[in-house]
Amino acid sequence: MDKVYLNISKCKKVEKAPVTIKDAATVWCRDDSIKNRVNTIKIYDFNGKKETRVIVSALKIVEEIQKEIKGVEVELTGETDVIIELNTKKEPKLWMIYLKVALICLIIFFGAGFTIMAFNNDVAVHDVFAQYYELVMGEESDGFTILELTYSVGLAVGILIFYNHFGAKRLSKDPTPIEVEMRLYENDINTTLIDGVKRKGAHMDVD
Repeated sequence: MDKVYLNISKCKKVEKAPVTIKDAATVWCRDDSIKNRVNTIKIYDFNGKKETRVIVSALKIVEEIQKEIKGVEVELTGETDVIIELNTKKEPKLWMIYLKVALICLIIFFGAGFTIMAFNNDVAVHDVFAQYYELVMGEESDGFTILELTYSVGLAVGILIFYNHFGAKRLSKDPTPIEVEMRLYENDINTTLIDGVKRKGAHMDVD
């Protein structure tokens, strides 16, 4: 008996309305003809439907394979459900992209600056530096000394090291904290979507 291996993805975006198994999973079979047939099996069609997102159970995909190809054994790996989303968004204009990037940069710059200043004021960093300077140097600080200079430089260097990149250049091959948090957020969103649809009984599952 031929065996078909399916590695189900958790979330896939498609550009065409009829969705095939190839769009939702990676298929492997020793028999290439069976593999090609499995890849072309349709599991959903967005044509004539308002929704642009559907959640399909892995068992539903197995059921469709068994209907189309008799006598094959299916082995599942990966996720138990896949979120399939039809990409209906048009590519934004270039000037809109630059405008969004500029606005985000301004928000982050002023927001981060305000946060740092508020933190420094809250813990009285200026007063602490003045006391240290007077204690070590024996004279009153004028507000701009080697302490303030090294603190400012160290703050910038520390941020670059923590976020692991400057512009498009990475300091190491490790994922940045932002990338890690974005992946965690994406996983939480996908899990919430799947759980919500299952509670409503609206996901595609076996009969």
